[in-house]
Amino acid sequence: MPQQYTVAEICRVIETKIKSSPELQDVWIKGEITSYQKHASSGHIYMTLSDSSQKNQNPRPTIRCTYFRFAQTPLDFELKMGLEVEILGTTGIYAPQSTYSFTVKRVQKIGAGDLLQKLQQIRERLLKEGLIKTPETRRELPPLPRRVGIVTGAGTAAYRDILKQVQERYPHAEIVLAPAQVQGEAAPQSIVAALSEIQKKEWRCDVVIVGRGGGSAEDLMAFNDEAVCRAIATCRIAVVSAVGHQIDHPISDDVADYAAATPTDAARAVFPVIEDLQYKAENHLKRAFAAVEAKLQLFQERFLRTSTKEFWEKPYVLVKDQAHFLDELESKLNFTFRNIVNSHANALNRLTPLEVLAAQKIKLTRAEFESTAGRFEAYSPLATLKRGYSVVYSGDKIVTDATTLKSGTDIRVRLAKGEIEASVK
Repeated sequence: MPQQYTVAEICRVIETKIKSSPELQDVWIKGEITSYQKHASSGHIYMTLSDSSQKNQNPRPTIRCTYFRFAQTPLDFELKMGLEVEILGTTGIYAPQSTYSFTVKRVQKIGAGDLLQKLQQIRERLLKEGLIKTPETRRELPPLPRRVGIVTGAGTAAYRDILKQVQERYPHAEIVLAPAQVQGEAAPQSIVAALSEIQKKEWRCDVVIVGRGGGSAEDLMAFNDEAVCRAIATCRIAVVSAVGHQIDHPISDDVADYAAATPTDAARAVFPVIEDLQYKAENHLKRAFAAVEAKLQLFQERFLRTSTKEFWEKPYVLVKDQAHFLDELESKLNFTFRNIVNSHANALNRLTPLEVLAAQKIKLTRAEFESTAGRFEAYSPLATLKRGYSVVYSGDKIVTDATTLKSGTDIRVRLAKGEIEASVK
């Protein structure tokens, strides 16, 4: 006799069958979103996915999808009706309505899988060649960089953010900008050329920051380009990748010596705070003097204890030698620490002051201005008149041909200083 089930029982049997079928678990399906709703309080997303290959069929094959809030990840595109997507998830049964449903784990645009596969292949090639950096192969950033190279768009927000951090943290640093296009088809070639230029020894850069501000995944694709990543990985000096991102990190982060989430974070990693350096130096000096004083105090206490012992026949000889030793030791220690302080002071003094740099820039600008003014003066018509030339007017017109003048015609002659009136004979 055939087995009988209640509706709830048959739903449980079907659900068990579906969950035990590997081909229905962790699968990708693709289609068009034909309904979309995000619950205001729970944050869960409910949508219907229809077969996009059968748009002319009515009704189209559809499946209900649930994207729970705890499984949602940030997307660089907006989920909405009419969008064709690929969804990873598992198939199940929604018992209250006896309908099958799809629990979503991940969503991406149609074709995004091909792009991810391409990027993964680039990562694998770079990893095989040893160009993906590890904690052991990443070079340390210089603690006190004197000159820093920057590869980004000139006049961009990213460049302004870095300069702001320089002024606030380490104004003595020198900046060398290698402008590059950071978005579009020509961006990879432009970035590679800028990196090739900035690492030349003539620029004397201690570290390079390469990056741009945030944007969509398409805007940041230049920093996933294989040529750009190879240029970063093989750069002669340490490179900081500073690509603004929130969802995923570009491959440039994997091949750089330091990866920063934004250009501002990159500047903070490269440039120390000069006030902090001075504070640390002063603290080290204070601790050093305190240690010296403590050591001297210890020697003095030992000396006093030793000098009172009765077995010394001539204690003054011992006192004399020990006192001389202590004086020499104190002199050597004071001399050593003064040298340390002077060395650090000289290092800070060798840094070019901002006022000197500004004065140099003003001097250069003034020289250019005076040169331009001289050229304008050289080409001025008045300068020609000063050399003895004149301009002849007949009425309001300039005379360029003597044959056009008739006898008795009144003319005016313009000189460098003043005019004369004459008549043609």
